[in-house]
Amino acid sequence: MGASYRSWLASSAVRREAASGLPESPADEAGRSPSAADWVWAAAFAAALLPVTVTELLATLPTPPDAAWLTFILGMFVVLHLLVVVRRKWPRGTLLAASAVMLALTVATLPGLPYMASLFPSAAVYLVFVFSAAASDDRVAVAAALGLGLLGAALMTAVAVMRGHDTEPAVLLAFVGFLVAAISAAWALGRYRHESGRRRAAQNLGLRQAAEIRLQAERAVLAEERRRIGRELHDVVSHSLAVMVTQAEASRVLLDRDQARARSAIEQVVTTGRSAMADMRGLLGVLVDAPADSTGADGSPAADGSPRRAPRDPSPGLGELTALVEQVMAPGRSAALIETGVSRAVSPGTALVIYRVVQESLTNTLRHTVPPTASEVRLDWGDDELVLEITDDGTPRRGASPTASGSGIRGMQDRVERVGGRLLSGPRDGGGWRTRAVFPYASEVMPDA
Repeated sequence: MGASYRSWLASSAVRREAASGLPESPADEAGRSPSAADWVWAAAFAAALLPVTVTELLATLPTPPDAAWLTFILGMFVVLHLLVVVRRKWPRGTLLAASAVMLALTVATLPGLPYMASLFPSAAVYLVFVFSAAASDDRVAVAAALGLGLLGAALMTAVAVMRGHDTEPAVLLAFVGFLVAAISAAWALGRYRHESGRRRAAQNLGLRQAAEIRLQAERAVLAEERRRIGRELHDVVSHSLAVMVTQAEASRVLLDRDQARARSAIEQVVTTGRSAMADMRGLLGVLVDAPADSTGADGSPAADGSPRRAPRDPSPGLGELTALVEQVMAPGRSAALIETGVSRAVSPGTALVIYRVVQESLTNTLRHTVPPTASEVRLDWGDDELVLEITDDGTPRRGASPTASGSGIRGMQDRVERVGGRLLSGPRDGGGWRTRAVFPYASEVMPDA
């Protein structure tokens, strides 16, 4: 179980890494507040392009310059650079605002300038808005980015023709090709980034789902381990306490009449208690890592130098049935083990189940009936199946029944079914209780411990 717990922790770590280690998708970016990176990008574009724009603008202005037009053009470029900050928060709105700025710059060619205002270096920032809109999940913004960009290129070409600038066919064709190529490239790069983000998001989701599946599997293993240990503890503690109480009561009755038998009963209590402690120690040992030992059972080190684990005691099986039956024998409590047919080898898992069914049945007799009782454990080795039958003739205690509480019978049924068998347990006609379990020899066995 310690290994299962470590595996569960590893699955949790993978899940946390999957949730936080991959880049966020474009859908995660849209709608968020501007980050420090957005301000840095806006400042970087402004620092790279705005001084050049101002320098070229002042160099091409007539003397004296028109202060109003100069202020207007510079203001438009400043607005264009500031919009870079919020381009990811509002991709559609910033695209429309930037398109409006570019439209104003296109039609507002300053008097006497040989170049259109929309062709100054800062106008290249408009490609950033086309890219950001194309990279978003807003389908309207994606379509508008390409449509407005190409429409703007057409308007700039038309204004250039109307203003009489660069009307030679070859130059005009190169001008149009440059504008269309720039807009198309920005839009295509934005779509590529969007698809790349979607693939990363899909991978992120796949990692999270895989981690969740592994986590659920680990939880199922841990739950099954807890259930198994709880069932084993129930069998060990319930049976041992029932035997100890029965033998202690017998010793109390025999103390003044037969000290030898009373002493024997007390010894049985001590033996049963020690056996129960050993069984519980073995069961609880799986909750923690077994102490490592660098040597084997014979004192020799491991072949590869790796630590060896302390060996665990073998699980009880058919060989311990005789001692188990003898434990419950006390004044007023008799029990017998009878075998018929030719015994055959069974798997350790089936042997353990048989032992636990006998243990639980005898315990129920001690707990829920009043002496005198006679119990019989019968093993019938047939040709195709092994039949186990435990019967008693006890009278139930007042208000007591094996099915009234607890999970003993349900636990027996679950054990038997896990190794491919079937179990019936209930009152006998004429009094007493009978538990009958059938184990096919050809069943696929799943060891339980």
